[in-house]
Amino acid sequence: MTTELAMETPPSYELETPYPYLEDALDIDQTTFDSMFKLFTKIAEHWQLELPKSGQESQLLVFMQNRMKLNLSYYAEYKNAVCVIKEMTQQLGEEQAYIKLLTDPAAAITPPTTRLARARQKVSNEFITLALSIGGFKTFGAKNALGFIGGANIKDQTPYRDYQGVDNAK
Repeated sequence: MTTELAMETPPSYELETPYPYLEDALDIDQTTFDSMFKLFTKIAEHWQLELPKSGQESQLLVFMQNRMKLNLSYYAEYKNAVCVIKEMTQQLGEEQAYIKLLTDPAAAITPPTTRLARARQKVSNEFITLALSIGGFKTFGAKNALGFIGGANIKDQTPYRDYQGVDNAK
């Protein structure tokens, strides 16, 4: 009898999952995705990151879907970022809106209590991390940088940015 109990499948409410009540994946509407992809490309432009010529859209979509699957609040964060960008674009113009989002010190307050700070810290900063991980490290002279770890430390072929310590500054 104990063997039979051990082999039974537990009820669905006892299964470990981030959101057991969410049976279908949340879909990102095209308008939201287009706005987030534009932000992603503006990040690459602003920070002058060298990204792969193809595959960026699918990598961003998968990244966003994974974030939402881990924490449902990201759905709202992406919607918020769309609204913030739209409002700032109307007030400041497109170029200045993205510069403000990426550089304004007011967006760095912790915890992020304004809509601008949430868009910067919960969306923009994470997109920067994604951009670096899919090839942006090449901008800094990396030879083997498709991720955060660059590879072997070969003399005269540093896989990521050099450390400019006190001894190297002379």
